[in-house]
Amino acid sequence: MKLLRPVTASLLLFTLLLASTARWAATDPLRKEWTQAIQQQHINELNQREQLDNLNRALELNQTQRQLDKLRNQAANPGLAAQPRAQQLHETQKQLDQLKLEQQRNRVQQDLKLNEIEREQNPLRRQQQIRDLELQQHMQFLQEQSRTKLMQQDLNRLR
Repeated sequence: MKLLRPVTASLLLFTLLLASTARWAATDPLRKEWTQAIQQQHINELNQREQLDNLNRALELNQTQRQLDKLRNQAANPGLAAQPRAQQLHETQKQLDQLKLEQQRNRVQQDLKLNEIEREQNPLRRQQQIRDLELQQHMQFLQEQSRTKLMQQDLNRLR
């Protein structure tokens, strides 16, 4: 069997390398589109989870507000201990109002962050931003849930 001449061998090797590079280049846009589609789906799921969390928080806050209103109506009846109780109810109302404002602010910040992530072109940076936002949302949810539970406990003590 004859050995190929060095020039022919070099051309054959170059052709093989070029073909594999061309195949990789052809799949690269597909990979990029696929990665972006997966990340967009992840962002959409993140947005849906945030909306669900917001609804749950709103339900908890509305329940707390109803309890507070009920206790405030009870405190309106004349009694010896009505003044300290009314003051405690007032403080709880201020805390509840503050929590509602913070939740509104957090929702706007989350929406802005999601919009920023959707515009990110670098897939790795985009994925990291998604992870960071998920962690931030989870921490805020736990903090707000804890504060709401504390207010509900305070209201239960005032009953």
